[in-house]
Amino acid sequence: MHGFGYDSFIDDYKVVALSYYDGDTEYEPDCVDRFVDVYCVRRGFWKRVESSPYDHSAPVTPSGAYLNGAVHWLAGSRESGHASVIAAFDLINEVFTKIPAPNKSFEYSTLEIFGGCLCMIVDRMDMRTDIWVMKEYGLADSWIKYTIGCGYDYDILNPLCYIWDEGVVWMTYDGRLAICNPKDETFKDMIVDGVPAMFTDGCVFVESLVSPCL
Repeated sequence: MHGFGYDSFIDDYKVVALSYYDGDTEYEPDCVDRFVDVYCVRRGFWKRVESSPYDHSAPVTPSGAYLNGAVHWLAGSRESGHASVIAAFDLINEVFTKIPAPNKSFEYSTLEIFGGCLCMIVDRMDMRTDIWVMKEYGLADSWIKYTIGCGYDYDILNPLCYIWDEGVVWMTYDGRLAICNPKDETFKDMIVDGVPAMFTDGCVFVESLVSPCL
């Protein structure tokens, strides 16, 4: 897994890599000997830091979600019977902390940043999707859930942006862009130059006045 973000203390961008050796044994866990490495872009070197205390073997969201000076991944707590947590890697102190998760299982879940908030998207497998939004960073009681019905036509992947008063632009698994109106839970194709907009891949970016140039 990997992540990217900005360290405001040393004025540098950092890449974080989480890796492990695959034991490849039948009766032992595959995810062993975990490593956390950090690359400082401006300084131009890698360094190994203290390993993560969480289980990062979940197959979803390999790219960490950057917010509030930390990179976030879905993970499990080894101390609490692998209870679901959001692992946050503080880019300044280069240590892991945990953010309380809104539910007990991360199956069919992805973690995104949307509207300046942590956002967990849970596919319920019944043509409906739960959208959890953490309104106040780090506060467990600030999670708010929205449920939208996508129907057979729209298998949504992740939100990209707001579009005026019409709603939210979503990517779909089949490469289309769709607009969801949260008021009446309707979906429609995003039309650009008279044809439905298609997308190979995309993500939300954060505007910054800090130049990544050396």
